[in-house]
Amino acid sequence: MAPESASLAALVPCARGPGCPLGVDVPALASAVLRTDHAAAYRIARAANPFASSCGIGCHAPCESACHRRTWGAPVAIAALEWAAASSSVPALTTADGPCTSAHDVRSVAGLVGRTPEQAVRARRSGKRVAVVGAGVTGLACAHDLALLGHQSVVFDSAREPGGLLTHAMPAFRFSVASARAECAAILAMGVEYQSDYRIEGSADLRALLASEFDAVFLALGASEPRESLFPDQPEHPDVVDAMHVLAVPAACPGRTVVIGDGDLALDVARTLRRLAPHGGSAAAPIHLVLETPLEESTLSGSMLAAALDEGIDVRIGWSATRYFTRDAHVLAGVELTRRAARVSSILACDRIVTAARRTAPSAVFRPDIDVDGLGFIQVDPETLQTSMSHVWAGGACAYGHRAIAHATADGKRAAWHIHGTLTRQPVRVAVSAFWVEAEDRAAEHTTLALATPRALLPENTTPPADPFAVREIGAGVRREASRCLDCTVAPVISDGCTSCGQCARGCPTGALVLAPGATPALRLDPARCTRCGVCVQLCPENAIIMQRAIWEERLTVATEPAVLPVPARARFATPVG
Repeated sequence: MAPESASLAALVPCARGPGCPLGVDVPALASAVLRTDHAAAYRIARAANPFASSCGIGCHAPCESACHRRTWGAPVAIAALEWAAASSSVPALTTADGPCTSAHDVRSVAGLVGRTPEQAVRARRSGKRVAVVGAGVTGLACAHDLALLGHQSVVFDSAREPGGLLTHAMPAFRFSVASARAECAAILAMGVEYQSDYRIEGSADLRALLASEFDAVFLALGASEPRESLFPDQPEHPDVVDAMHVLAVPAACPGRTVVIGDGDLALDVARTLRRLAPHGGSAAAPIHLVLETPLEESTLSGSMLAAALDEGIDVRIGWSATRYFTRDAHVLAGVELTRRAARVSSILACDRIVTAARRTAPSAVFRPDIDVDGLGFIQVDPETLQTSMSHVWAGGACAYGHRAIAHATADGKRAAWHIHGTLTRQPVRVAVSAFWVEAEDRAAEHTTLALATPRALLPENTTPPADPFAVREIGAGVRREASRCLDCTVAPVISDGCTSCGQCARGCPTGALVLAPGATPALRLDPARCTRCGVCVQLCPENAIIMQRAIWEERLTVATEPAVLPVPARARFATPVG
């Protein structure tokens, strides 16, 4: 396995590689929650993520998709652990204890300029100014790290209040808007300036910003515009409205409403309208939700879909809208739905249609100065996020479409690093050093408990508390969920005393150890199948296997030295790491 980061990604995928793009140390977070160490849990969650609370309740949780624990029943509810940890304190700049396990950690970002986070915030500004266009997660995350790097940033947005989708479109019945507002305020308190009621009209505005007082521009425009019309061959109708407008200006409709589209946007607007229905009765104001993507291909949360059904919303999956119908005086009468796979169609009577089409960025105004792809997203360098226009960067949904909150945050922070590198003419790199230590702190019954504990039925769809940062005990359900973490930083290591007898491979309960054939048979480990149970340690007649823990330190640096995960002294780790 080539570079060090790839090895750690295989070992701890929830915190590396396909998992959390911010590199939050999930095993350490689970351990802190399990021992009810509120302060440590908060520091671990917040140090690498200025939107830790928002991620905990609103992120699509790529960390859970990568969790090794899902092989044995279900992944750990990592998002719930993060929310519990982030709610332990009001958002503030903080540093975690121990190694800096993420380049996104505030210690890493501030350390790039040779300061502690506290020193970085108090230090005089560098004299460089950056215009951040868009006050959503991506833009504010960029401003957050620019502040740590010593630069002044001004965040421009058309809205009076910062936060983007978090404060303007996420429904309060399933998302803690109060948490998002507090996290936005914490970033502005670092010296970030906010200018509301600003609308960018095109690339001429970007040139004007660069020609006046700014040294760089970061575009974090989001992707709030519909990519296509669901009724391209029909004229606009006042009762066919866009879902984003409904969420921004929610209003009850006395008649029948059909919501057509896909993803969270369609589901959120249908559930919002259900709550606005007159008298709260499904008979008085029926809500129909038509989802285009078949259930087996959908990325929707099963629990959220179940909640919609429980709320009395009529859900139809795998249908597409074909055309709408009107009657006297062009009053909306119904919509034709088609199920292409089955070659059938039906007509659904309605008084209003809400379209939740796929979204794109408001990027056409920047052509030809900035390259835009065929779907309307701004094209950027995949490493630096720089656009085709000099001194202009872009990230988040306007470049990649809507993804998890963690991805949006990571984009903003990464853009800040490379803007800093350009302004200082010192390219930024990520350096990782790592070593192995004996896992003396690992309880013998750890794996047995983790595998025996079912996933907790945490309240995913309950309305968030009015005061999300009230001091409260980490509940037994959250601690029980933390106990399900296998702690994948630990793995069996085979020393040179191994005789390749194969007893460990034959006795491995999950088949994670394999004796590779050859002139000199060698043991190899599949980290995804290993439960860290330690049976191989007990079975080895030569005492050649030991459980060891990977400890790593990740930092931003201007140096370019290669990062290689060293093999433990006098030992041969079961997975190739060189």
